[in-house]
Amino acid sequence: MLTPQGYVADAPERRQDDERGSVDEPNEEQEQTVSEDGVELKRRLTQRLGDYAAIDAVAGHEHAMVARLAEDLRAVVDQVSVDPFGNVVATLPGPENGPSLMIAAHSDEIGGVVKAVEPDGMIRFERLGGVIETLLVGRAVRIRGHRGVVGAKAGHITPPAERLSVPPLRDLYVDMGFDNPEEVANLGIRVGDAIAYEAPMRALANPDRLSGKALDNRIGCAVVVELAQRLAGATLGCTLHLVVTVQEEIGLRGAQIVTFRLDPTAAIVLDTMPAGGTPDVSATRDLSMRIGAGPVITVASRGGNAGAIAQPAMRDLLFATAEREGISYQRALFYGGNSDAAAVHLVRSGVPTGIVNIARRYSHSPVEMLDINDAVGSLRLIETVARGFSADTDLSFLASDPG
Repeated sequence: MLTPQGYVADAPERRQDDERGSVDEPNEEQEQTVSEDGVELKRRLTQRLGDYAAIDAVAGHEHAMVARLAEDLRAVVDQVSVDPFGNVVATLPGPENGPSLMIAAHSDEIGGVVKAVEPDGMIRFERLGGVIETLLVGRAVRIRGHRGVVGAKAGHITPPAERLSVPPLRDLYVDMGFDNPEEVANLGIRVGDAIAYEAPMRALANPDRLSGKALDNRIGCAVVVELAQRLAGATLGCTLHLVVTVQEEIGLRGAQIVTFRLDPTAAIVLDTMPAGGTPDVSATRDLSMRIGAGPVITVASRGGNAGAIAQPAMRDLLFATAEREGISYQRALFYGGNSDAAAVHLVRSGVPTGIVNIARRYSHSPVEMLDINDAVGSLRLIETVARGFSADTDLSFLASDPG
């Protein structure tokens, strides 16, 4: 809930049913973006983000998050489906034989998976996604909702040289507070179960700055659901697919599956991305993006053997929309990582894809940080594009800026 000191997340099952449909419909649909009370919108996004981030949904184990998203979307959209892999699709029909636009965020978070239980009850594990060893030792975690900690060798017996090194993953373990495997098994914990950080979202001294686990990409989920509320009942020039994918953190898998099924005319992928603005990151050699400076319209990304160059017409559409609407934005590259865009744009004969990112500090940690104003700007940008997308939208390559 919201308190004078900031956000405190309740248990994952907490609902906010009174928030649904609370946005008044203006006489002119397009005026909603401009006339919306910014404070109320921030409050609503903050509440939803905190509720969503409190749910454990490690890649491949997104069940609780998918169930919550499907329920929230069904409250405002008639056509909502969940495929066998967990991808959620809410469809707002447009003109028959008209174009379709897919707007996608992912539901999963990084974490671990139970590998084995030692005779002393300690749990060995592997990673799911970009978990970093330096951020694991001594951390609070959950397995099937049960609390544990990643063990930490006592400083009193740690040699000086070890204090400056990071234990390899194979040497780490989760302690559930028991001394034998039988008691661990009595919790229902088995090989293959997911391990999530226990790090509830909280507002910092600057209340617009929020920190916690899984902000990547629960903020995208929150924006997608808010977008569904704002566009429900609107007359659109396209069929709009609001999609939340699974298994992004382990290879962009859900996005490839759902994009093939929907075969959209074009797509916008909404995700978070690492940010600079701290003493250990160079704005010119590392990351130019900053939190609080508006949504990032990403021109290109690259990570491992995958990557995406934003389709020029979709890229220009995002730039032109932000300029016309007076939305502060950042233009950037993202080298060292990817989003679902790297999979979406390659499906079938190719899907023209634009990329909108929300900058975050301390990526893939239990203390990820973002500025809620960037989420508001991202929502305004994507909503305006969705309202205007139609058969008249020019996606041609040669009509775009060559750069």
